[in-house]
Amino acid sequence: MRKIYLFLSIVFGLLISLSIWEGCHNDKIPRIEIIARVGDQVLTRDQLLKWMPPDLPEDQFDFVARQYVDRWVQTTALYLAALESGVSLSPYEEWSIEHLKEDMLARKFLQTKLPHQIVITDKEIEDYYLQHRDEFKRDEDEVHLVHLFLENRDPAIAREIQESKSLLDVIEHNYLDRKLTRLNEPNGDLGYVPMSRIRKEILRRVKIGKTGRIYGPISLDGGVYYFQMLDKQPAGSYRSLELVKDQVKMQLLNIRRRQLEREIAQQTAKNFKVEIFIEHLK
Repeated sequence: MRKIYLFLSIVFGLLISLSIWEGCHNDKIPRIEIIARVGDQVLTRDQLLKWMPPDLPEDQFDFVARQYVDRWVQTTALYLAALESGVSLSPYEEWSIEHLKEDMLARKFLQTKLPHQIVITDKEIEDYYLQHRDEFKRDEDEVHLVHLFLENRDPAIAREIQESKSLLDVIEHNYLDRKLTRLNEPNGDLGYVPMSRIRKEILRRVKIGKTGRIYGPISLDGGVYYFQMLDKQPAGSYRSLELVKDQVKMQLLNIRRRQLEREIAQQTAKNFKVEIFIEHLK
């Protein structure tokens, strides 16, 4: 993941560098075409539109465009300050920029050779799970938690919770899972949560409480809080295949993709004269 972010950052940096270079040669750009200016550098409408992701939903266009513009302003200001301060790139950084285009073209070619869909069977998922069970061992106690936060006490909701055996049913029945709250976590099923992430206001109740019971109302962050524990699992226990199936599938997809990429690269290399002189490193 870090490599992907680094790659995208380099790409974005190159685009910004290009716009900065162009800015030095665009003294006669009509004012109406300029989206932003930093010193004598300008960002034009055409440059911005080239950067925007294809097929971007219309309702997201302004938000994404503003983010691009803000990033350009910040990077351009830092770039100009770097020039004034005499900051320069290292030889390795210069090499990285020089070979970025080759890497991008290689990856694009690779995309044309990879299958549109990589199939992972249930049997492969199960086999991987059984062979790598230690990857899915719990490091600490975990609780399967459903929770609900209300800004204000609602007698009708409170009565429905009192009469129900399922907090999740109440949440979904009243569309409370679609309601934004001041908590980071949305209302509803949180899945298995490590004890270290449980809110201190309810931690004691979670530790000594029973599964199945609905707890609340509890005063929390200026509102009313309910929670229900569906299950508890101790540290050292294994997450079930059902819980980690999607995770295992993603791991297998990544493994299969890397294998295919190596095979394609090795097969492609056979079309060219390849010579390696590793002894010249000494």
